[in-house]
Amino acid sequence: MRTVVTHLRRAYRRRGTADQRMRFYLRHRGVGSLQVVQDLASEGALQPIGSKYSDGFKILLKRETAATRLRFTIAHEICHTFFYESVPELKFVPHGVDGQEERLCNLGAAELLMPAVSVQRTSFPLTVCIESLCRLATEFSVSVTAMFLRLRSLRLWNCVFSEWHRMTNGTFMLTNFYGGKRMPWEWEDGSILDDAWQSRRAVFGNTFVHYRNEQGNRFYYPARFEVRRFGDRIFSLWGSEIASPVARYPLLDTQ
Repeated sequence: MRTVVTHLRRAYRRRGTADQRMRFYLRHRGVGSLQVVQDLASEGALQPIGSKYSDGFKILLKRETAATRLRFTIAHEICHTFFYESVPELKFVPHGVDGQEERLCNLGAAELLMPAVSVQRTSFPLTVCIESLCRLATEFSVSVTAMFLRLRSLRLWNCVFSEWHRMTNGTFMLTNFYGGKRMPWEWEDGSILDDAWQSRRAVFGNTFVHYRNEQGNRFYYPARFEVRRFGDRIFSLWGSEIASPVARYPLLDTQ
């Protein structure tokens, strides 16, 4: 997958915007149209127009798909065209979802939108922090989540990224967790998220996070962190590499 995606990316020889490159990729792979669908089961789907590869394709997109995920979804569906080209006897007949193919298309989409060499070069001078993550996501025209996962997969960053939503009662709920084992994590010091919510500035420090197992036992882990509010969400990075100024929160003693 990496080889064919690299050839596709290199076929675009002009300087251009991210949208211009995407239109080229679609045209080059025989995708004639994008169609927004109200009740699509997934965020996107590739649909053959005829019974052979040369007939072309259209991509169906779920209406509710966030704009920041749209480009990755389209790139993922473009990668499916390589399977229709290489194994038409399997693809142009009724078939189920192939988990391995889905994983390869995710890898292909990441390489198409965030080439490893470019990501390594661009991220090298940047510190590990939320500002750098947002800057890289903007540079490569992808979502913050896609950018973080790419940095993790290339072993450029070794940390955890999470999103927290504020509930109507003022507490915060973990909604997304990437880069580690998802557990019902809680902050030992709940004021950290409150401070980030109120200040709208990055908050750095050290603390403990914990979760309870089914038996009610608590398990604690130390976390060097940065948290920052974005709209109705709070982004968080945990990890020893987090670049922070003087910590506002010293490491808490849970004993």
